[in-house]
Amino acid sequence: MEPVVGLDVAKGVSVVQAFLGRNEPYGILESITHEESGFERLGELLDELKVLSGREPVIILEATGHYHRGLVSYLIREEYKHFIINPLQSKRARNTQLRKVKTDAADAWHLADMYYRGDVTPHRTWDELYTELQHVTRQHEFITSMYVQAKLNSRALLDQVFPAFEKVFGNLFSATALRVLQSCLNDEFEKVESIIEEQTGKSHSKDWVREKANQLRQAFLEWANNKRSITQSMALVGMVSLLLEFQKQLSRLEETMEEISATLPEVELLKTIPGIGDKLASAIIAEIGDARQFRSAKQLVAYAGLDPSVYSSGKYTASRNRITKRGSKRLRRALYLAVQCGLRGGRNSRLKDYYDMKRKEGKPYKVVVIACANKLLHHVYAILNKDQPYHV
Repeated sequence: MEPVVGLDVAKGVSVVQAFLGRNEPYGILESITHEESGFERLGELLDELKVLSGREPVIILEATGHYHRGLVSYLIREEYKHFIINPLQSKRARNTQLRKVKTDAADAWHLADMYYRGDVTPHRTWDELYTELQHVTRQHEFITSMYVQAKLNSRALLDQVFPAFEKVFGNLFSATALRVLQSCLNDEFEKVESIIEEQTGKSHSKDWVREKANQLRQAFLEWANNKRSITQSMALVGMVSLLLEFQKQLSRLEETMEEISATLPEVELLKTIPGIGDKLASAIIAEIGDARQFRSAKQLVAYAGLDPSVYSSGKYTASRNRITKRGSKRLRRALYLAVQCGLRGGRNSRLKDYYDMKRKEGKPYKVVVIACANKLLHHVYAILNKDQPYHV
């Protein structure tokens, strides 16, 4: 048998157990840091195993969030054979043991034993562009969620501090409105007129700009003299600055997303599907990666967690089954939004016909939308594999 190294990965450190054969440990359990010194020690151990056995050692580790990426980069750079396995697979295999033991040492031993039993299959590989796109889209999603919460909080504060402001601007969270509000709250009224003029350009006359600035000044001073709350005003100043910074960050991320997406033809293919725009196409491709790594559309559906669970025992077979939700929740969310966008106004006629058919069968709304997401993912798989645009 070939030598195997089981790696139990944690934050900044990994527990290593080497084996010359099944149930033949080599040396003692070691901990290596995810630094150059730790990687060098791992390399020394792998070289020792190769000399003793005469065969190339194999490294087995779990996908552990982002903690394993530095270690994997080292293994790829040094061209060591390694397998990254799904934590769900290792957990399921571990639960077959009679004794319930969960330690770093036991996990490292168990990972190596999985390989000797033949339970380890090659992991899917990612092009660096897909990884970069995944980082950008996930960061964009994270900042967007905070941006939405900041807008809700700012709206509540604005109703209490400066309610007349809503009558001046239609879009309270545009860059112009936020900069004007910031100047008003900081008593810098001399900047208001120049900000409005700068943003509106030649669309309005100078008299209109001057009148709008005076209107803001009078409304704010009147409210400030009567009911102004110092603490609420301070909180609103902070929220306005935060909103402006969020807008800058989102703009930068969107620019980066566009640059990466321009180098991936799959993104342009997905944009041919009605209801899928730039951001949704980028998010879907970032989570799928190379569609050719999936042997069938059913595998991709299972990866998204949209496949129905199955429960059958004896003569009983469940008739109502939920989706497994075992896969990428971000991919499910992007597909759910894509379905809603496609159904709105009947933009995607094929999806709309399928939706209407299921609704006539008496299916609830969310059940039908999930079924549409499943069908849409089949369409996505087809156009990516055939490298052809979507045809309604």
